Amino acid sequence: MAIKGNSTDNKTRNSVSIIIVVGLCCFFYLLGAWQRSGFGKGDSIAVEITKQTDCTSTPNLSFETHHSGASISDELKSPNFEPCDDSYIDYTPCQDQRRAMTFPRNNMIYRERHCPPDKEKMYCLIPAPKGYVAPFPWPKSRDYVPYANVPYKSLTVEKAVQNWVQYEGNVFRFPGGGTQFPQGADKYIDQLASVIPIANGTVRTALDTGCGVASWGAYLLKRNVLAMSFAPRDSHEAQVQFALERGVPAVIGVLGSIKLPYPSRSFDMAHCSRCLIPWGANGEKMEACVSPFPEVNNADEVAGGELKAFPERLYAVPPRISSGSVTGYSVESYQEENKIWKKHVLFYKKINKLLDTGRYRNIMDMNAGLGSFAAAIDSPNLWVMNVVPTIADTSTLGVIYERGLIGIYHDWCEAFSTYPRTYDLIHAYGVFSLYKDKCKMEDILLEMDRILRPEGAVIFRDEVDVLIKVKKMIGGMKWSSKLADHEDGPLVPEKILVAVKQYWVAGGKNKTAHI
Repeated sequence: MAIKGNSTDNKTRNSVSIIIVVGLCCFFYLLGAWQRSGFGKGDSIAVEITKQTDCTSTPNLSFETHHSGASISDELKSPNFEPCDDSYIDYTPCQDQRRAMTFPRNNMIYRERHCPPDKEKMYCLIPAPKGYVAPFPWPKSRDYVPYANVPYKSLTVEKAVQNWVQYEGNVFRFPGGGTQFPQGADKYIDQLASVIPIANGTVRTALDTGCGVASWGAYLLKRNVLAMSFAPRDSHEAQVQFALERGVPAVIGVLGSIKLPYPSRSFDMAHCSRCLIPWGANGEKMEACVSPFPEVNNADEVAGGELKAFPERLYAVPPRISSGSVTGYSVESYQEENKIWKKHVLFYKKINKLLDTGRYRNIMDMNAGLGSFAAAIDSPNLWVMNVVPTIADTSTLGVIYERGLIGIYHDWCEAFSTYPRTYDLIHAYGVFSLYKDKCKMEDILLEMDRILRPEGAVIFRDEVDVLIKVKKMIGGMKWSSKLADHEDGPLVPEKILVAVKQYWVAGGKNKTAHI
């Protein structure tokens, strides 16, 4: 009996030992998983902020256009930015007319970008004109623009014969005419299509030099051709502003003494219809060389790589990726990034159910990478200006164009080449982490405010500590905001901050503020 009793005790001890070992293994497994998840260093702050700001949803943030921003409480103290003087309604910092006239006129230098020095930067909010309303939805916006939004009638007189724009009651009407096609851009494009393969997707991206009000680009859109239109800010007041108000891609620019900010092999088609470029001036001021194509192995190989017809081109592997020309990217990483951004955009649409309804026509991606956000959100209702920061580690703009998208290089320490109130939605992924120690956060945020339309939206995606600072600052910019968790849950340090610019217009006793 004694022997039997000892056997029972041993079995009991063994059972207890097994339970203890299993328990310890489970504990250390969970601890390891907790550490690998990133929850730890700095992320307790993230959870606390998540609790404070109710990150799980955005019920109090309205994306509708009703001329009153949604108010939410914010316990964080915010700097207060005052409205600029009403005379700055259409202020374009790097194309300011007064500053431009101090530069030489030869080679159109005075029409190029000339940004103000730090001591002349304005730290105030650009007001919208009195009576400003949300633009008409596309495609009505192609043909009609509210007069109150761009209150300039000069082009209706100067270009009356050419049928650019007509003033009718409280709206401008755009018949589609141009300097060389007064009967309308549609018929003109039909003529081009008789000799250029526009209809089959071979031509997807186009460059329109000296675009006027961008009717050529406007009518190409229904043929699934995306044009980058540009014109200077000159005596033809607000031509690029009209283009963007119509919902057509455009930037302020001139072909003068500086090369255009696009990589080689960007466009399938280029257009110059009486664009007034002095091609033969100064012994032909244009550089007497042609950008070389990449070498080929045989006569059948396409230099630079063959592009698929659009829309297949959007997700086909771009030649710059397949050839290994873009440092840090492979075919596999390109395809993986596309999957990630499809997931991100799907989550954005849950946060803001108006994303693909036509509410947001003009969209900007401030740090576009490979253009995967634009590809994931692609729709006939919208277009995306893909911006590749000049300080980015890798130049990816060529890939963006190979996908059949458009974009531009830009340094966000300076103002963008556009008029105020020209974008409906801005996507800012990692922008403030990228520009940390490069320029002040308020400089970038105030530029975003300048180009964002009243009641326009912003989607910030960044590390939580960065977004807390952003949230604090935009609290003093007449913006409403809400912090949301990453789609993979609250333990991920990267968060999403969604914001809406409130509706307000000129007319008060506004004073220009400087720091």
